[in-house]
Amino acid sequence: MTDLLTEDQRRALLALGRPVRYPPDDTIFREGAPSHSVVVVQTGSVKITKQATDGTEITLATRGAGEVLGDEGVLTNDVRSATITTTTEVIGVDIPARILVDFVEREKLWPVMYKFAVQRRRQSDERALLLARMDVRERLATVLLELADTVGVQVDGDWVIEDAFSQQELAGSIGASRDAVAVELRKFRQEGLLTTGRRRIALHNLPELRRTATGQV
Repeated sequence: MTDLLTEDQRRALLALGRPVRYPPDDTIFREGAPSHSVVVVQTGSVKITKQATDGTEITLATRGAGEVLGDEGVLTNDVRSATITTTTEVIGVDIPARILVDFVEREKLWPVMYKFAVQRRRQSDERALLLARMDVRERLATVLLELADTVGVQVDGDWVIEDAFSQQELAGSIGASRDAVAVELRKFRQEGLLTTGRRRIALHNLPELRRTATGQV
């Protein structure tokens, strides 16, 4: 959201809160809890998850630097709609709900917030529709590319995702079983598209993964 603000507005927004630091695998907000504040991410990344009716954790998205977390519940005066958990160390600014709302009103930012909400909802709907049309291999390639774009770091020609999703988390993000994800990851390794380690994935061939994601191979 912060990319929709002017530089002066971004500085003013960050000045409203207090610095916070979260270690990896720490819960920032929990689904169903009261919305008392937002967190502006300055460095690091998080995953956004929801609990399905059968108890399965579904990964909805990943977010990185520049994102405002928890704004939906604060601006609608509602409880948290999802759980937000760090995937790396996160450094940011925690801003109380009332102070954020006052800032939005003072700066006349409601149109900006509405535009941001519509964009995010549209992206979510388009992603869900796209994934529904894909097989497991295509869905997995798509999510790996999203992770590379959101939290990946380029190292010697590869895109490295540190503190990467587990196989179960990848399965939850694409609506597949853990076994199905394990099979496709093994195929990707055999084809030289990636290597995996403990909570680490290195993508070696993004063009080929893009072709896979779009069903061209």
